[in-house]
Amino acid sequence: MTFGDRLVDLLLEEKVEVIFSQGDLSLVEIQKCAQQKGIRLVGPRHEQVAAFMASGYYCMTGRMQVAMGAMGPGVSNMLSSAVCAAQENIPLLLIGSRRQSSTNLAVRRNRWLYAPMLEMFRVPCKFVASIDTPGHLDDIVREAFRQAWAGTPGPVYLEFDYSIQDMKWDFPPLESPARYRAQPRAADAASMDKACDLIRSARKPILMAGPGVVRNRLHAEFRKLADLVAAPVLTSLGGSGAVPESDGRYLFQFSGAGREAIEKSDLLIGIGTNLPEMDGYGRHGQFAAGAGADRKILVLETDPGMVGVNRCADHAVVGDLALTLRQLIAGLERAGGAAAWGELSRLRAGYEAERERLAAAIPESEQIHPSRLMLEARKAVPDDAVIVLDGGLTILHKMAFFEQRSSDFLYTSTFSHLGSGLGYALGAQLAAGSRRRVCLLTGDGALGFHLAEFETLVRHQLPVVVIVNDDRALGAEMSSHMQHVGHAIEATFSPVRYDQIARAMGGHGEYVQEAQEIVPAVQRAFSAGKPALVQVITDQKASYMGAPPYVDALAGWLGNDALSPSGLL
Repeated sequence: MTFGDRLVDLLLEEKVEVIFSQGDLSLVEIQKCAQQKGIRLVGPRHEQVAAFMASGYYCMTGRMQVAMGAMGPGVSNMLSSAVCAAQENIPLLLIGSRRQSSTNLAVRRNRWLYAPMLEMFRVPCKFVASIDTPGHLDDIVREAFRQAWAGTPGPVYLEFDYSIQDMKWDFPPLESPARYRAQPRAADAASMDKACDLIRSARKPILMAGPGVVRNRLHAEFRKLADLVAAPVLTSLGGSGAVPESDGRYLFQFSGAGREAIEKSDLLIGIGTNLPEMDGYGRHGQFAAGAGADRKILVLETDPGMVGVNRCADHAVVGDLALTLRQLIAGLERAGGAAAWGELSRLRAGYEAERERLAAAIPESEQIHPSRLMLEARKAVPDDAVIVLDGGLTILHKMAFFEQRSSDFLYTSTFSHLGSGLGYALGAQLAAGSRRRVCLLTGDGALGFHLAEFETLVRHQLPVVVIVNDDRALGAEMSSHMQHVGHAIEATFSPVRYDQIARAMGGHGEYVQEAQEIVPAVQRAFSAGKPALVQVITDQKASYMGAPPYVDALAGWLGNDALSPSGLL
């Protein structure tokens, strides 16, 4: 069989369902065989977005997918998204073609469609390899999947001499991944007993969910644990959706009630989170108050190399997160759970009252305030919709006023990569199929990076609804410029009719200038049954006339390490 045919079989063994790649002569044998054998092919307009699409698909399924780039510029376009995947701990297989070995290894200048990409991918990727003969294909692909999943997940990159893609070879029988990759392992019984003892002896524990919960699709298990612990539930930004924010146990960690819960807690139980910088590493900001250094830390972590890096732990349960979470649940069920917080209902009521006060205090402005946009959009977006977020200040308005009611929230919460939203949304809608809708909340600055991918949504008939906070600016940058310079320097944009672009591409477009028009416009967008874009004109001055709620707490990351020379707690 050919090299391309065998590669497709190896991907099928690993349950790959989609290859995100433009059609190309240097990939044609792989693409032909993939199409023949049932792997879906989705071609982005830009290869950077291919990796974002694969990331969105993974976030919805927990299954690793493939992005491919054509030799030269196509491969180089994937490099920055490889960096993003590495920082977000997303396992991806990136495959690139390159010039034939005789050209690749020659001492030449100005070779066409050529750059030495392998070494460039070595920095962000967990594993890189060049395939020069079909005889090495099986071993290298298996090593790539081994490395992508080992410890903390991440991207891997393979390149091959394009001239060998249709070369025939006698390959050995296929092997099941269970024979060449270590299988998930549970924690040892003594470690789990200690974890249960810590929880049962705590007077006021709190639960913190991270991206490991949602990306491993452990929502049901996490909520069962919350039932047993009967404690306040918080999430990192990447863990949003582990429980709906409408759940009576949920508290936003930067709210007054969230801060009080953290301050009074004597045990922090971190599930699938390494307590990232945006959470003050679990030791700054709200975590420094109250018990502070005396608060015990219990973490469930897959990768032993991540334990204690951001914040020292009193106990770490190491093992596959799905298995250890189920072990913990079983252990607490046998032991009778933990004592409930008597103040939880009061804290939740305080959080709800705070949200109501913030909503009532949204400033009146000449145009729609971005916070008002989020409040109104929440009324029209289906509760079970997958929410994708992209933007700068847009994320702050979302967190304060757009309640996360579904299990799925996709955002590059560590790297905060503007322009990832359309790719993530497309991958998420592919994964969700017709069962659920996907809604992208984005700023106009972020949307502009890859607006052409709206055509990809139309081409593949994926009914994503895009709601655009259009203040004609990079809001966070404009705010800084107005404070420090007195005027914006290349942080504002000309007015653009994105709704008309959406319609020109074959989608549905809405243009909104009045707050009372938001709900019906969003409802029409969801009813259209095809890709839709709702352009909401918001007040540009809002970015610098008044800060969004919680901005001080969220901006605290800027000085976390600089202000804390004392080391880890």
